[in-house]
Amino acid sequence: MNIAGIIQARTGSTRLPGKVVKKIGNKTVLEILLYRIKNLNIINKLIVATTTKKEDDIIETISLQNAVQIFRGSEENVLDRYYQAAKKYNADIIVRITADNPLVSLDLIAFQIDYLIKHGCDYVSSKGIIIGTGSEVFNFRSLKRSWELGKERYHIEHVTPYIYENDESFKIKYVSPIQALERDDIRLTIDTKEDFRLYLKLNEAFRDLSYADTIEIVDYLDEHPDIKEINQNVQQKNYRDCWK
Repeated sequence: MNIAGIIQARTGSTRLPGKVVKKIGNKTVLEILLYRIKNLNIINKLIVATTTKKEDDIIETISLQNAVQIFRGSEENVLDRYYQAAKKYNADIIVRITADNPLVSLDLIAFQIDYLIKHGCDYVSSKGIIIGTGSEVFNFRSLKRSWELGKERYHIEHVTPYIYENDESFKIKYVSPIQALERDDIRLTIDTKEDFRLYLKLNEAFRDLSYADTIEIVDYLDEHPDIKEINQNVQQKNYRDCWK
């Protein structure tokens, strides 16, 4: 069974342009994520799915320098980009990861993959956890069906809404095995200047975030509420909100 981690990444962003190639210490945001995901042996193949735009050449360069497969496709139709990448690399199971979540929980990904396989699910994710630590796992059949039938703009930008909006057609499960991540007072995604400032502070404390454990980060933020509060006022976009 081919389990592929597909990381969507682009330099275009409405709130923080170029965020995934910004440096935190001596690594870019994308490199921090790649270093961490490479430690997850359950994933057979790691692919960065970016756009065909010239400004995203840097994402291809970073990926290849880190011995990661690259796929380039549509900028606006992320669903098609995912589907074509999964098809090209013969993925049976896909782990969806976004490059602006470098501190995604590796333990959660491993649990979600294991759960999907053991219980024969089509889609597994988690609710009510720290923004920036989650992931989605689904099989190729479900991705293909979403690609064929998802027509709304937010369907094609966010890849999986068609699946979880049609739970009568798919076997869906939301799991929350890591209690420490069940929080709404911490934000670990990178979408704004405030988010990036928080990451710079975390890097000062941990030296190299590519080796940081997500739970250790959470504990540190609890011990340093002044840092945790840096991005507390950032409003998370609803998945139906498109980036243009």
